[in-house]
Amino acid sequence: MEQEFFFPPPSLPSLHIARVLLDNKRDFLLDYAIPEALEKEIVLGTHVRVPFKNGFGRGIVVDILEKQNSTLKPLLCRENKELLVPQNILKLCKWIADYYCSPLISALQAALPDSISRATIKPKEDLLLSLPAHLDPLYIQSKIKRAKKEKEALDFLQKWQPAWLSELPKKTGISRNIWKNLLRKGLIVGLSQKKAETYFPIVPNLSPPKCLTEEQSHAVHLIEEEMHKGLPQPILLFGVTGSGKTEVYMRTIEKCLKQKKQVLLLVPEISLTPQLLERIKARFTAQGASIGCWHSRISRSEKATLWYDILRGKIDILVGTRSALFAPFPSLGLIIVDEEHESSFKQEESPRYHGRDVAVMRARLEGALIILGSATPSLESYYNAMSGKYKLIELKRRVEERKLPSVSIVDLRKRKRRLSQQEKKGTGFFLKPEELVSDELKEAIEKRLERKEQIILYINHRGYSSSLQCSDCGYVLPCPNCSISLSFHKNLGILNCHLCNYSASVPSFCPMCRAVGAFKFLGSGTEKVEEAIQQLFSSARVLRMDSDTMKKKGAMERALRAFGEGQFDILVGTQMVAKGLDFPHVSLVGIVSIDGLLHLPDFRASEKSFQQLLQVSGRSGRGSVEGEVFVQTRTPYHPAIQFARHHDYLGFVDQELEFRKTLFYPPFCRAILIRFIGNPEEKVKFMTEAFTKEIKDALKDSNALISEPTQAPIAKIKGKYHYQLFIRCQKVMEISQKLKKLIFGKDSEMGINIRIDVDPQDLLK
Repeated sequence: MEQEFFFPPPSLPSLHIARVLLDNKRDFLLDYAIPEALEKEIVLGTHVRVPFKNGFGRGIVVDILEKQNSTLKPLLCRENKELLVPQNILKLCKWIADYYCSPLISALQAALPDSISRATIKPKEDLLLSLPAHLDPLYIQSKIKRAKKEKEALDFLQKWQPAWLSELPKKTGISRNIWKNLLRKGLIVGLSQKKAETYFPIVPNLSPPKCLTEEQSHAVHLIEEEMHKGLPQPILLFGVTGSGKTEVYMRTIEKCLKQKKQVLLLVPEISLTPQLLERIKARFTAQGASIGCWHSRISRSEKATLWYDILRGKIDILVGTRSALFAPFPSLGLIIVDEEHESSFKQEESPRYHGRDVAVMRARLEGALIILGSATPSLESYYNAMSGKYKLIELKRRVEERKLPSVSIVDLRKRKRRLSQQEKKGTGFFLKPEELVSDELKEAIEKRLERKEQIILYINHRGYSSSLQCSDCGYVLPCPNCSISLSFHKNLGILNCHLCNYSASVPSFCPMCRAVGAFKFLGSGTEKVEEAIQQLFSSARVLRMDSDTMKKKGAMERALRAFGEGQFDILVGTQMVAKGLDFPHVSLVGIVSIDGLLHLPDFRASEKSFQQLLQVSGRSGRGSVEGEVFVQTRTPYHPAIQFARHHDYLGFVDQELEFRKTLFYPPFCRAILIRFIGNPEEKVKFMTEAFTKEIKDALKDSNALISEPTQAPIAKIKGKYHYQLFIRCQKVMEISQKLKKLIFGKDSEMGINIRIDVDPQDLLK
């Protein structure tokens, strides 16, 4: 939106005072008189330009006071008449700043980033193509005759209409001229519209919704009852994988739209948006609903266009990732948080909010209903349901009486002993395929390929291998900027750090002992699994999905669609493929390795491993064929693996809650992680110890448990050293306010960065 400025006549008196939060890294509040000419223009959330020092400043009005001081300078003008932080969003941002111990300006910038406030909206004109409502087949035959490409184009459009003319040549391989010929012949129709890709992806004509199961009907009934209450209670929808949670979402959305209210559907990752968005569009576009999609890969102009349309009430349903939380709906009636247990709902930069918890607060502030859905709810959410804070609704069985997949554990310890007897010389430069894929998993893959069924192979690491080690002296090549090893990416032929993105070529000799050609690649990644599968099953069509292959815009949507259409037999991927995807022809899931996640120095490691195991297992057997899962591990008796093997969520939760209660960990308390970051290491360590004493003095009456300062598990990241302090308490808001007063502004004085993370999800970095 282009900037507009509204200047008042300078001589008019002022009646009120605007408290303005200036654009700054820290909260900087100044009071300005509101000129009478702008009295009706200036409201809470208005963007204004003000005199500041010897020039000008930009800021947001966060409070309006009665005039008490006649010596105040008047604000200069209002910036952009349409740009406004709605009062409900402003209130939410204030809560985020207080709870998550962050500057208010950080929360407001998260709610209204520069991509919106300074974007120029230039919608493109395009033709939206579709088939005429009634067209005689004989007439079509007479017009196309032997034109094979034209027939292919009509067949495609019949399945995927409506579609943008500008997209079709790339999606179909049929030239633009063919489509224009069909337009001239009257065989298709084109509607000229301003294109916003966010709103109108190509959508298949899916079959109408099936009848609900008894459990689904009961769930929808309970949700509808809650929806009609003045202040609905948050709902935890706990349903096993394949139990039809998405259909429950759909029915609830229908009821919300009938009340003329808007819907926000949050997903943890971009990879979950394509399938879900297609289902929603197929269901609701025909009903006249306007649907938007919000995530980091849409352009600045698309995001700005969508934001203003939401503000004007033109969007009925918004599907998006974490940042969609701040969408300025005028009448929000329903929030759905799908896969609510996912840690990717947690923001890593300030303000370090948790999307799920902020969604619960927004629903409370606006009187909207919120549904938290998962097959593996977080312990915090399940504990809230057990204590009565949330309403628990369960779906215990899969739809159409489908069975949960059987899970087999492959003990890799025995596998390693057999190989060492067969090959005394070791593995050589690269692992052989049979050392990565066990005999049991290999046999299962062969059977599925023979039956023309699909397979998903999961490993939670991208690249080829996680480290490069000298076989003579044992030296592991480290990242020079971080305290981790460099990962090898064979396709690019480089070593890469997954924290700071440092890259280097593979050395020809060991820098420690000077041995030549002695390096071995340890650990496995998606590239290695893909290579092994291609060597073992040369005729299989293999697709790899990780952040390396899905960088380009639209790559993820194309990959998922291709796999769903059966163009590939085997899908190899990271956690992108572990949740939320529904492919009915997948009958086998192979978990190549899970051990790395099990043994991380994090009290949530067991919970995250269990959730990953159960989620990726749930991708199998969602169609007519019964599913099977193989888990390759060297710790087969770990509780997370054993409980996942039997799909026993409640058994795992009982044991894990007992452990957390004994050690006073969440959900029995709130956690705050304080990181001290900087250089040199001696200074960071000294400042951490000194500040710990101040924090203990400030919190001595708060019954908080404060750990001793320690070096972070990953001691160095991006060239800076990390030390940390871990606090456990009951009243986090009280602690946050004390920490805010104690710490804000002091980090710049001390020359180090102090980072406060309330309810941390990652204790490693």
